Amino acid sequence: MDLGIAGKTALVTGGTHGIGRAIAEELGRNGCHVVVVARGQAGIDETIAAICDAGGKAGGVSADLTQMDSYPRMVAEATALFDAPDIAIFSPVGPPSGRFQDMADEDFQTTFDNVVKAFAHFARAVTPAMKERKWGRIVTVGSGHGRLPGRRATLGFDYVLANTLRPSALGLSRSLADELAEFGITVNTVPPGFIDTGAQYEAFFRECAKAVNQTYEQFMAGLIDRIPMKRFGNPDEVASLCAFLCSARASYITGQYMLVDGGRMEIYY
Repeated sequence: MDLGIAGKTALVTGGTHGIGRAIAEELGRNGCHVVVVARGQAGIDETIAAICDAGGKAGGVSADLTQMDSYPRMVAEATALFDAPDIAIFSPVGPPSGRFQDMADEDFQTTFDNVVKAFAHFARAVTPAMKERKWGRIVTVGSGHGRLPGRRATLGFDYVLANTLRPSALGLSRSLADELAEFGITVNTVPPGFIDTGAQYEAFFRECAKAVNQTYEQFMAGLIDRIPMKRFGNPDEVASLCAFLCSARASYITGQYMLVDGGRMEIYY
């Protein structure tokens, strides 16, 4: 299927690993000029090479997503590389897991800054050119905690920061969708379920297993048993949906929250 986005400039934050990299590569395969944003230059260079080796075009920007002045700079650098972004993918710095009693005011403030405030700065940076062109696509890689809180009974670990601040980010996304629709700009959120992103994901779940006094194998078997498809997803399955939402064919889809979770979250939360 021709997504109608060949030649569009796509800005992808967190684009060097896991879901973000899969999105960057998928947009590259569909003809976008991809600007990969991450902190580490080595990861940026590797991702650019992968996109170019597959026949795409890509450049990179090294930026820290926790610093608000990074957002206008990354857009300026993307514009210098190719053009102002037509497509913008926001993958926020996610909060750590933990219980309410373990969190200080600073933890809540940091999570608000990284998940909500950073998205606001990202939107301010990418939307002016989109408004002028009367066309744009914004997709946030969100979280299932945006609508339904993660609970120890179903997850095996606590996630009070995500439960508190992810809904705020979703509210901002929905508000932006309403405000920007008249300019031909869509804003959608894609919350992944359990997606196998490799060693980092495994390390996280090993710590979760320890916290509930289970072996890693026991803990993972319990998680998988709660997923109707009986498996974790892979990053490409999230990337495919994101690419479609960025396409010309998705011009009437906005303000949506589309789970990629194997059927799990709405059933078990």
